This record gives sequence, structure tokens and C-alpha cells, in this order.
Amino acid sequence: MSFKFRLQRVLELREKSEQARARTLREASESADLMREQANALQALRTLQRDSLDAASRGVITAGELQHVAYVIDQLDTRLARATVDAAEAERLAIEAQQALQLASRDRRVLGRLKEKHAERWMETEQQRDRLHMDEIALSRFTRKRVTGEPADAERTARTTNRVTPARALTPPSSPTL
Repeated sequence: MSFKFRLQRVLELREKSEQARARTLREASESADLMREQANALQALRTLQRDSLDAASRGVITAGELQHVAYVIDQLDTRLARATVDAAEAERLAIEAQQALQLASRDRRVLGRLKEKHAERWMETEQQRDRLHMDEIALSRFTRKRVTGEPADAERTARTTNRVTPARALTPPSSPTL
């Protein structure tokens, strides 16, 4: 008889759930990294545009060019604000995915420990059952020997080793050579 954990299916479902949560965390982390990179790229572009505006303002620049650069910087500010909010949202989702993974991992470990305890208990029960069976066999042999007067195993073994085997009994003795 082999050990069967009654909640094995639940444990397998918990393991699959944990794996799904790990995939979700990986995707959320990748998304957050991408959003951060986009926000950093926009920040670098905005800084570059701001520096070019400062450099152009020191020289001769027309009002139209100045207005155009200011418009580009305003658009970059808007995009940067949106990218920053998106990056923060992606970070929040990644943190939530991390927490969900931790909960799923905890749930799986709880069932895993329960399975181990059940397996240990089953093993102890089987060992106890085997010991009882062996004790019954030993007791019945002892009682049978007492009742029938059979010799102990050591005496029987000694007698059987001194016996002549049937194959030796049938072979003729070798004649002495003259």
C-alpha cells in the first residue's frame, strides 16, 4: 500500500497558481522597467531640449523658433508627466504581483508541510503495523516450538550442518590406490 495525500490535487493547483503568479510578477517587473526606461529617456530628451533652448537664447533666435522650442518642451513635460504616472502605476502593479506571489508561495508551503506530516504519520503507522506483524510471527513460532517441543533455531542449524547430504550418501566411497 502506498501513501496517498488526499489534498494532492489542491497542492498541485496551488503550485500552478504560484507559477502563474511568478509569471505575472515577471511581466509586471518587465513592464515597470520598460516604463522607467521610457520616463528616463523622455527626461533626457527634455533636458537636451532645455539646454538647446538656453543655448539658442544666448544667440540670435527668432520669436517663432523660440515659441516652437517652448512648445516642444511643454509637450515633453506632458509626456514625461504621463510616463512618470505610468511608471508609478507599473511599479504598484509589480509590488501587488510580488505580494500575490508571496501569498501563493506561503499557501503552497503550508500544504507541502501538511503533506510531509501526513507522509510521516503514514510511514510511522506502516512501520508500527510491520512491527506488530513481525511480533505476531515471532510469538506464534515461539508458542509452536514450546508446544511441539521443537528445538531452537540454533540447535536445528547445528544439526542440519552435521548431516550428510543425500548426494554424498549415494556416491560410492573411493577405493584406496595401491
